[in-house]
Amino acid sequence: MMEKKPFCRRCLLEDMPDEAALAQSIRELIDLLPEEKRAPADMTAQRLAQCRACDRLQNGMCMLCGCYVELRAAKRMMKCPDLPGKW
Repeated sequence: MMEKKPFCRRCLLEDMPDEAALAQSIRELIDLLPEEKRAPADMTAQRLAQCRACDRLQNGMCMLCGCYVELRAAKRMMKCPDLPGKW
């Protein structure tokens, strides 16, 4: 009998070994962003820390908007769909 994997909450793609290929694809998309559209690394890290603490993060996706949070957080002009002032 196959063991059922637990549902991942508050996980980014980079934290999920089974999603390594998808996480790599997201990193490649981020690398393709023009520098002026990419958020600085410290801003991205701060945003992702807030995403990790959010109840609406599931399997690397925001359950409010359906985005992969690692990609959304890397884009300078993007905002959190939950609370406008959050990030």
